[in-house]
Amino acid sequence: MELYKRENYLKKIRAFYDETEIIKVITGVRRCGKSSLMKMIETELLEKGVSEDN
Repeated sequence: MELYKRENYLKKIRAFYDETEIIKVITGVRRCGKSSLMKMIETELLEKGVSEDN
């Protein structure tokens, strides 16, 4: 399944990808795309070279 790339949201959270001292929380109403956003973030991190274990 192809996901719609939500670039505005991804831009806001990309700055925190390497930040380990901050807990990141994604909130929203039901069925607004939180899990889809997490899948997109996972894909970007894997492409960046982060291990699947992390």
